[in-house]
Amino acid sequence: MKSESLTKSRLFLWLLWFFEGAVVGFGAILPGVSGGTLCVAFGMYRPIIQTMSDIRTGIKKHGAMLGIFILGAAVGFIGLSGLAAALLEKNTALVTCAFIGFILGTFPDLWKDAGAEKRTKASFVSLAVCFLVMLGVLAVFKTQLSITVAPNVGGYLLCGLLWGLSFVVPGLSSSSLLLFFGLYQPMLEGISGLDMSVLIPMGIGMAACIVLLSKAVGAAYRKYYSIVSHGVLGIVAATAVMIFPAWDGSLSSGAVRLLFILGGAALSYMFTCICNKIKAGNE
Repeated sequence: MKSESLTKSRLFLWLLWFFEGAVVGFGAILPGVSGGTLCVAFGMYRPIIQTMSDIRTGIKKHGAMLGIFILGAAVGFIGLSGLAAALLEKNTALVTCAFIGFILGTFPDLWKDAGAEKRTKASFVSLAVCFLVMLGVLAVFKTQLSITVAPNVGGYLLCGLLWGLSFVVPGLSSSSLLLFFGLYQPMLEGISGLDMSVLIPMGIGMAACIVLLSKAVGAAYRKYYSIVSHGVLGIVAATAVMIFPAWDGSLSSGAVRLLFILGGAALSYMFTCICNKIKAGNE
């Protein structure tokens, strides 16, 4: 009976990892939402960085979890790209509010994890500085800057590089940048249509960026865990603030948005608690 219960809990944990991956892949498509921020929120950021900086050790320690998570992310990214386009066309604001809720619901666990190796004055300085810097960066991205890039192999390679950068640097939304470059719509159409002339350059660019930067980030985590963890937390908090959609002041509209934020927060908090409980039971 104990073995059967353990198997069921492990299967449920796999389903949660897959679901989290699908949410990350789906959310990364949405302008303003950062795939890296969602990876941090679901506790996948450090395992990804650790694995990319030391592949053999990372696969041995996180292989099963990341394999299922990446499969879910691929389904969310490629399989749900058409749904993303439809939802964005229908009501971008409410979709974004739900993802703000997803991020906020994970904050208690992120705060606990960031303080796992003692908080120092430098930790709080890192949190504040990264929060303010990311606010400034995202404020610049919200301006009407527009640079058109041709939707060709070079353009889609740039798409991949920006996707990779958004996963390594939480809070940076590649989709928002791609809107500025005029590449977002053709990229989305290429993904939903499984166009290899779009997917292959993107995959190459993304892999190159993640591999090149992850070693540096992994080394920073090992040497300055508390400072880096609080810095990432500051970046995530700034993202949650800056992606909030423009509001016309209507009370009914504000109430609906608040419900979507609270619903997303409750859902992600519940998933985080369930995941932690199952992980503890499997250890």
